[in-house]
Amino acid sequence: MELQGKSISETATTLSQIILPSQTNPAGTAHGGELLKMMDNCAGACATKHSRSIVVTAGIDNICFHAPVFMGNLATCHANLTYVSNHSMEIAVSIDAEDLLQGTKQCCMTAYFTFVALGQDMKPAQVPPLILENELEKQEFEAGRLRSQERKANPQMCWISLY
Repeated sequence: MELQGKSISETATTLSQIILPSQTNPAGTAHGGELLKMMDNCAGACATKHSRSIVVTAGIDNICFHAPVFMGNLATCHANLTYVSNHSMEIAVSIDAEDLLQGTKQCCMTAYFTFVALGQDMKPAQVPPLILENELEKQEFEAGRLRSQERKANPQMCWISLY
C-alpha cells in the first residue's frame, strides 16, 4: 500500500504555555527538563500528524540552551519535520520565550528529535514520504539525511554507572 506523502507545512506544530513558578528553579528560570518535556510533546504531535501512528521518541540530538526562559514568559514551541526514512522522522524543535509585559521575544532552545512510528503490533511502521516544496526544505532534508547516517554510524550505548 502506497502511503500518501505530506508536506512539512501540513504537519508543523506549535504549542504555547505560560511558565509557572512550579516549572522554575530558585533563580526564576524554567527547568531544562520542563522545556524538554514541552519540546517532546510538540515534536510527538508533529510526528503523529505526519505518520497517523503511535510514535515514540528514539533520540534527541544537538540540544542547545541559547537563553533562559523566565517565570511568566510565554514559551512557544515550534516543531517541523526535516527528514523521514522508512520508519523514523527527524523533527527540528525550537522554543521562543516572549516577555508579555515588555513585548520582546527571543529564541531560547533548539534540538532535533527522532521519532519512530509504531504499528498496531508495536513494531516499527512505514511512514509517509515527505513532500519537499522549496529549496530550503530540500537542503534541510539532505542535512537531516546526513545526521541520520551519522547517528547510525555512531550508535550510542548505555554505559555502566561508576557508582
